[in-house]
Amino acid sequence: MEKMKYCIVRLYLYSLFLLFFLSGGLLPLLLMPVYKYAFFPRVPYKDIKILALGPYAYKIMWRYLTDKSYRTAFAVEMTCPPRMHTDTRLARVNQSWRGGSDDCDKCEAACCALLKCPLLDQDNRCLSYGSLFFAYLHCGRFPENQKQIDYYQCPKWEIG
Repeated sequence: MEKMKYCIVRLYLYSLFLLFFLSGGLLPLLLMPVYKYAFFPRVPYKDIKILALGPYAYKIMWRYLTDKSYRTAFAVEMTCPPRMHTDTRLARVNQSWRGGSDDCDKCEAACCALLKCPLLDQDNRCLSYGSLFFAYLHCGRFPENQKQIDYYQCPKWEIG
């Protein structure tokens, strides 16, 4: 039964993405409470960079469609449980990492910073942390495999 729940939540998120793309990025303006709940439930409306989200979403979709290495490194099964943190059974903090074990915000190579993610605040903290998007898609799962670490050239994590 749990796996069905995970699948339904992912279908909900994918339908929000689909509606976003079909409307040319305008639907979130009309349904902001729905999108806010899914992507940044703890963030005040004034802190949401709404104009930056559209181009970013198209950029990520283009990467997903055209870059096979990205697509294979970040595949998530529909029935996978949500995750808010790296699974330390799969990956561990590299001994050469100088930051804290639970932060990446000071890392210049942080995947979110490299992608210029509009869900980061001025201190490079994720505005989406704790959301359905974060837990059910890629953010809360990073890294799960060596391909992901290699893709972003992440100095913090190593598999093992």
